[in-house]
Amino acid sequence: MTMTKTTSLLIAMIATTSLLAGCSKDSFQAAAGSPGSNSQGSSDDNSGQSTDTPKQPSAWDKLELTGAVGGTSYENEQVIALDKPNNALLLYLPLPPGPFFDLYLDVPEVKGVKIKTVLDSQQKGRIAVSIPLSLILKNSVLLPSASTLPGGRPLPHMPSGEYPSLGLGLKQDSTNKLYLYFGVNTVGLFIESSYFPEYFGVTAPVKNAAGTRTLGYFTIVPKSGANNGGLFLSSVIPNDLAKIIDDHLSGIIN
Repeated sequence: MTMTKTTSLLIAMIATTSLLAGCSKDSFQAAAGSPGSNSQGSSDDNSGQSTDTPKQPSAWDKLELTGAVGGTSYENEQVIALDKPNNALLLYLPLPPGPFFDLYLDVPEVKGVKIKTVLDSQQKGRIAVSIPLSLILKNSVLLPSASTLPGGRPLPHMPSGEYPSLGLGLKQDSTNKLYLYFGVNTVGLFIESSYFPEYFGVTAPVKNAAGTRTLGYFTIVPKSGANNGGLFLSSVIPNDLAKIIDDHLSGIIN
């Protein structure tokens, strides 16, 4: 009788031990195969250590091309930005005072250029122009050339020369007109308006967020005789940044 009880007890202990061992193994395998786990099981070769090396950001990933006005009554107004997902440069200019109006234009004369009106964080109207980076770097725009603003005034802070240019009315029966000037690594944007008086012209640099680079110039253009004044933005991409963009567009860097 004693032997029978002892034998039964031993059998029960062996069965319990086997059950616990089996549960332990299943739990470990589930953890090893769970999402985000880098464990490689119980291999003696670098067991449990990941050999993946984090990808280092490329020059394109680190590229910063955001510019704000460094003076005048428009100080800190953001006027330049980089749209990386769409490989485009964004230029902004404040709309002259008046009722806000919705506008969205595809520009068939310059493939890929888009223009629309937007509201900033303070609900002030702005005109936004999206220009493919390839057009700016390659200067492949085919339009009539101009070397001056309407009426023969010099282009503010643009390198001398002639630029393929385009003029657009922003809305019907309005004195507000928009002009674009395309050069290599350079774009000029002018909003013409009767709002700006004579004898009041001023220019301020457009600086990057760190204040270490000049990315262009922002000019308040005064009225001159019969010619309306307005706001002019010249955007100049520095050569080293243009090289990074060109390498990205060529597929050299992602």
